[in-house]
Amino acid sequence: MTALRMLGAQTRMNFVWYFVRDTEMIFWSLAIPVFFLVVFSFALGTGSTKQASTFLVPGLIGAQVLSSGFWGVGAMLATFREKKLLRRVYLTPLPPWVFFLSLVAYRMALLAAQAVLLVVVGALVFGVHIVGNPAAVVFVLVLGAACFVSLGTVIGALTRTAESANNVASVLTVPLAFLSDAYIPLERFPAGVSRVLHLLPSTQFIDAFRGVSMYAVPVSDYAGWLVALACWTVAGTVVSARFFRWV
Repeated sequence: MTALRMLGAQTRMNFVWYFVRDTEMIFWSLAIPVFFLVVFSFALGTGSTKQASTFLVPGLIGAQVLSSGFWGVGAMLATFREKKLLRRVYLTPLPPWVFFLSLVAYRMALLAAQAVLLVVVGALVFGVHIVGNPAAVVFVLVLGAACFVSLGTVIGALTRTAESANNVASVLTVPLAFLSDAYIPLERFPAGVSRVLHLLPSTQFIDAFRGVSMYAVPVSDYAGWLVALACWTVAGTVVSARFFRWV
């Protein structure tokens, strides 16, 4: 069997496994972001719910990117190791890169479903539309996803138990979602704090994604931040490759 066919087969197995064994998780993964969009659009939209939703749609998609990397990949790898599933994979003829890429493909497909659902609800309920160049929007989203998947694999590589990995993922995902311009505009923070928060890769990704998708800002305007995200991606890949354990 060629590597490409093995990748397709393993990715299909991931979908079957999670849709059959954890259908409830799939449902809540899709429903909760929509719930947050509706609630926060009315809570923050003191002047216009459309303006609030325009801010929140890319922010919520960005928050799901963080969750997919830290929880969906990092904590999942630690869980697989604890259940000795990684050891079984290691002992099969399946190339390691096929296993990792199939896991990422599954998470990215779920992320795409979340993004499409948020965009559709934003358009139908609040009149929000993506106006940016589709290629630029996809490019920023894929780069952000790659960045946080690579950082998520660091969690999976360095933590010894599934509980530790879930705790680290929680500590990173929840605060970053609220401190990275996803839910709350950084302009509401003191100027000094806002400047520091703009240094976070999560803030740089979410702000670049929002600017490119909702305001048609040229992707070149965020070149510095995108280069930084690429550097984080490389660094995360190098660290996880160095310390990753199959058992």
